[in-house]
Amino acid sequence: MLPYLYQSFVAILIFSIVHLFANKVRWVNFTAKSRFLSLGSGVAIAYIFVDLLPKLSKNETLVRGALDHIFPYIEHHVYVMALLGFLLFFVVDRSQSLWNKRSGYFLLSLSSYALLNFLVGYAVVDKDNPEVRPIVLFTFAMTLHYFMNDYSLREAHGVLYDLFGKWILIASLFLGWLTGSFFELSATAVALVSAFIGGGVIMNVTRHELPSDNSNSLGAFLLATIAYTVVLLSIGS
Repeated sequence: MLPYLYQSFVAILIFSIVHLFANKVRWVNFTAKSRFLSLGSGVAIAYIFVDLLPKLSKNETLVRGALDHIFPYIEHHVYVMALLGFLLFFVVDRSQSLWNKRSGYFLLSLSSYALLNFLVGYAVVDKDNPEVRPIVLFTFAMTLHYFMNDYSLREAHGVLYDLFGKWILIASLFLGWLTGSFFELSATAVALVSAFIGGGVIMNVTRHELPSDNSNSLGAFLLATIAYTVVLLSIGS
């Protein structure tokens, strides 16, 4: 088996390949595309409720012990970080109409996703980080999330995303991975970073990735949600 550092690098490569080639996928018809996106949504929702949220709860005890003497009046540090991640992407999503120029919103949107990618690259390096274990399932869930997210970003920004955006997001992944590889990660920092990532993922999934009121999409969504939930429960995630 590959050493964990190499496994994490493979995960970053897979995420990067999605950014590079998601737009090359050619669908047989709209129904096929809708079903696939709904399958990804189901996996993402199962990941949030069965894997991510329980791990946030476990991390809260660790973070509280480390930060109570610094922020004695703040409770639920991990959940506050998750909320900040959620709010960042919510504000970015709703601010599109406030920009007079398309390029302004593109820069804001891209900056937020570049930050998220940097943090993903940073967090995935730590083999003791419960948020990314087992790394195969984390990589699978995030690959589908990135695929659907790329679809949304390309719809919103068009050629700007293809020419510049995807390359910046790829660079952010590798920069985060390099940072995590060369700088020691404290368990508290990793827990807070993972919580922020979780908040961003929750926002993006609930806002952009849930299926429309299409019966075919709904069936695929429910099937994927149940199947991935069973997988997560079977490994004791």
